[in-house]
Order: sequence, then C-alpha cells, then structure tokens
Amino acid sequence: MPNYQEFTAPIADTTRTAQLMLARPRMRAWTIGVGITIATLAVTSSARAEEGEGKHRFGNPGFIVSADRLLPLLSYDSTKTTENGISDTQSRFSLALMNSGPYGIFSSFYNLPRVSLDWLPVQNLTIGLSTWLYTDLSSNETVSPSGGGSSKTSDTPKVTYWGLAPRVGYVIPLGEKIYLWPRAGVEYYNVSSSDVNGSGSGSVQQFAVDVEAMLVISPWNHFGFTIGPTVDIPITGEQTSASTSTTGMTTTTSTTKADSAMFQVGLSAGMLGHF
Repeated sequence: MPNYQEFTAPIADTTRTAQLMLARPRMRAWTIGVGITIATLAVTSSARAEEGEGKHRFGNPGFIVSADRLLPLLSYDSTKTTENGISDTQSRFSLALMNSGPYGIFSSFYNLPRVSLDWLPVQNLTIGLSTWLYTDLSSNETVSPSGGGSSKTSDTPKVTYWGLAPRVGYVIPLGEKIYLWPRAGVEYYNVSSSDVNGSGSGSVQQFAVDVEAMLVISPWNHFGFTIGPTVDIPITGEQTSASTSTTGMTTTTSTTKADSAMFQVGLSAGMLGHF
C-alpha cells in the first residue's frame, strides 16, 4: 500500500527537497508583506482616530483583515491513508517559535499561512473567508560535470497548493483591549505535483471542519495580535498518484487512489487590522 513518502517519491529527491525548503521562506516573505500592509493600514486608521474620528473597538460593525497561522507554535497532526481495507497512520508533534520549519508538501498543510477577510454586519458577529495559494511558476535543476563541459538542465515537478475556508465567528469582549474570538467553518485543500517525463504526478484533496478560539490583544486602535488553539477535523479526502511507463510503442498510465484523512490540533499566532 502506498504511503505519503512513496506517493511523493517523484518530488522527494534531494534537489526537490531543497527547493521545497526554499519555497517556505518565499511564502513567509509574502505573508510578512501582508502583515506589514495590515499594520500600515491600522496605524493610518489609528492616526485618523486620534485626530477626532473616534475609537473603533474590535467587534464593531465593519471589516477585519487578518494574516492567520503565521506562527504555528505547537502542532500535532495525524494522517491516515486507507486502501483496500489496509490503513496506515503517521503522526507528528512539532514546536516552532518563528516558523513551521522545512515544509514537506504532504506534512500538515493546515499550518500554511493564510489571508482572511471577515465582515461584521452587526455588533460582534463575523462572517468571513480565508484563502491561501502557492504555485511553482517554473522548476528545474542544472547539473554541471566535475571535469568541465556543458551543464545539463532538466525540468522537475512543479508544486501547487491552495485552499478556501469560509467561516463564522463571534467576538466576546474580555476587557478594554482583550477579546475572545471563537470561529468555525469548513476547509477545502488541494495539493498537487506535476508529471515530468513520466516521473509520476500526485494530488491530495480534503474537506475538513475548522474550529479556532483566538485570543485577540488589541493594544492600539485598529490593530491587534491573535493567539489561540486550532483544530482541523477531516470530513473526507482522497490521495491520487499516477505513473506512466512506455514499452516499445505502447504507453501505459496507471492511477492509484486511496482515502486520506489528516487531523490537526495546535496553537497558532497571527495579526489583524479592524476597520
């Protein structure tokens, strides 16, 4: 029965692993940029409030723009795959003070940083959507012979992962600058790798229930930090791998499918602006 390591073999060689480790800083740089944008908008709005527009308390009708799961501080995830009645379960418990570390494609995709927009139609009630995206625009490796000569460049599999998570929540004031923001919704994840010269391709897609209880600390008007537990409970999921082989003039493509389910519970931190 194929497990996650076998499934990702086309993209798990040493060079590809290095590329994936570099992909994580690129996403981190992007989310840091989002965080800086949120902070800039919040500071600008706060300055206007100090000039006489009044204080905007977190939970007032308006909008919340947030960068969620920037720091997955603690995380326990368990992945179960089932094929032909045979199941395989892999689990991991991790601690990360600044980032979730080198990211393997089929490690916990729940901990990917995400950008969220929430609308407050009435006091304290939030309706929102989270989204995340990463894709390789190009991917290749170049090998140079030790004795000189021409280098050889070849394509390697490109990776794409994306998802959507609609949610509802409610803001509970705990003090002048501290709030509890529980929220819940559903999530859809899609992770895939492309085929290169018959090396094989693969994908994982999953629906899950998303439950979070964020403690919001808003020391300044329009700006705040979040920290709290996250729980992701799988509803249904499927893992697909395809490989191509050629014998003489005949090309054969074989596809393997298995049920998959990833569960995650952890502690995560982020930031937000409310307007």
